[in-house]
Amino acid sequence: MINIKKNLFLIGMMGSWKSTVGRRLAEALNMEFVDTDDVIEDVTEMKISDIFSQFGEDRFREMEMAFFSEKTKKENQVFSTGGGIILSTTNRKILKNNGTTFFLNASIKILASRIHNTQKRPLLHASDNLESRLKQIWEDRKRYYISSAHHTIQTDDLSPSLTLDKILNLLEVSLENH
Repeated sequence: MINIKKNLFLIGMMGSWKSTVGRRLAEALNMEFVDTDDVIEDVTEMKISDIFSQFGEDRFREMEMAFFSEKTKKENQVFSTGGGIILSTTNRKILKNNGTTFFLNASIKILASRIHNTQKRPLLHASDNLESRLKQIWEDRKRYYISSAHHTIQTDDLSPSLTLDKILNLLEVSLENH
């Protein structure tokens, strides 16, 4: 059985259900839920899109890495990470060594169908073709998602509840316990 007192990390592209599944997973396991983007917005009192426009993506990634490095020192947490968390070597090491990482994978077509508000997603809101932009981001990141994950779950044909069930099965948590 996997040590679930350590942290659990959900990684993947925007629209892969990291936040939806992460909240349910934390509740099922009685763990603290941390949505990295939400916490960064709370701490900075700025929207991610405003951080990007005022300071740039590089500065946001520095903030994200500093927060993630510090927050993951504590255990018993479920993290829903921002889609770009894997761009940092430091973050990839944390994902591999400080808990169990689940890559929630979905096809570009499915991701595009799940994303309804591109205004809050700074890498998408200026794009004329959502699927094309998602494909470009995927191509830049896929090797990092794959190498950072302990487990990959293809979510195209799954609901958030079935995705949660798959994670709990991988954690060897009996279904009666959630």
